Amino acid sequence: MAFGQGKKACMARQSMTLRAVSAECSGGRLRVLLNECNISPMDFALFLKISPQRLNNWFARGIPHSQLDRIARLLSVNAHWLKTGG
Repeated sequence: MAFGQGKKACMARQSMTLRAVSAECSGGRLRVLLNECNISPMDFALFLKISPQRLNNWFARGIPHSQLDRIARLLSVNAHWLKTGG
């Protein structure tokens, strides 16, 4: 499974939404990214080989630092933005 498929359409829709959530934690930005790219949290958790509960923890508490670069690459976003919103 490649999450880069349909990336152009996804990236075009993201720009306004992503600016709107830039002040939230990395977990909030991850949730919006998945939603905008039509990727279900369950599918993303399976792809990452983590439990859906762990992914929900990331939504609530933020993405662990050790996973930020990987998640940013998979979703074609800047890791610094994903971490800080800036």
